[in-house]
Amino acid sequence: MIRQTNLAHTIDVAADRARYDECAKKILTFQAVIAWILKYCTKEFSGYSVSFICDNCLREDAEISERAVHQDNMDRGECLDGDRRLDGMNTEANAMKDQTVFYDIRFRAFLPGNREPVRLIINLEIQLDDAPGYPIVKRGFYYCARMISEQYGTVFTKEQYGKLEKVYSIWICPDPAKKRKNGIFRYYTVEESILGSSYTETVDYDMMEVVILNLGDEEDGGEPKILKLLNVLFSTTVTPEEKKRTLQEDYNIAMTEEFESEVRTMCNLSKGLIEQGIEQGIEQKNMLLAQLMLKDREPMDKIQKYTGYTAEKLAEIAKSLGKQNRA
Repeated sequence: MIRQTNLAHTIDVAADRARYDECAKKILTFQAVIAWILKYCTKEFSGYSVSFICDNCLREDAEISERAVHQDNMDRGECLDGDRRLDGMNTEANAMKDQTVFYDIRFRAFLPGNREPVRLIINLEIQLDDAPGYPIVKRGFYYCARMISEQYGTVFTKEQYGKLEKVYSIWICPDPAKKRKNGIFRYYTVEESILGSSYTETVDYDMMEVVILNLGDEEDGGEPKILKLLNVLFSTTVTPEEKKRTLQEDYNIAMTEEFESEVRTMCNLSKGLIEQGIEQGIEQKNMLLAQLMLKDREPMDKIQKYTGYTAEKLAEIAKSLGKQNRA
């Protein structure tokens, strides 16, 4: 068996993570899954059945990694337009040098009303790292703010601010820290009447919400149904057959050929990532052990026995240690 270099291994892991991420996004665009998320994560849809949401409230296709978040980045697949002028560009080019960031999933949901339907813009994000070095909730509010400002010129023009549509940014964290597992957190704007009687309707300031769902190990019926559903979908231990049975029996989600294929693919990818992580951990342990034994001038045959490295590999490690010591 040919041993992979660390670079090759890293490339493989990155590729599998990207495939896992794309597969997870596809699963979250199925209407049956979206309907459960809307019912448990939004106030507007909480009183409706999942079947009603599926049949009446989801009329448009979801965008998957298509729409750029930053205003000075192009959407994926957007061509250069000869009629576009510089006038409309923001003078602050703070994102021009950064890698383009896309919303994971974005779609509109419609709630039938007496006069005209309520229209919501929903953003779903999958956050594999729940401690990325900044508060996720702040990034969620930034995404909400961008979805609000983007409505100028499409939803309303001039001073028609009454037409603004409410936005949601819903973040799903499949593998949070243990102390944050199995939690749902909602952040939104409220009115505080400091003096005088309120005269503003809630719908006029309740314009954005960030919801964070921290998944975890499946518990015995203690968590809300949406957490159980997502825990099953993202589980690395539940088999595809168990997932399909749970989705059908507990959530009334029929297994189409396409949906079943995506579930099975995500299971295989998550299993592969776990195995790669274990292998990487073993490799790091062996590397550290080899470095310590070389520093202690242990016999080469003994180091080979405990690390599994060849004489050539140990010579490379010894050479790198010598360079470190001279630096």
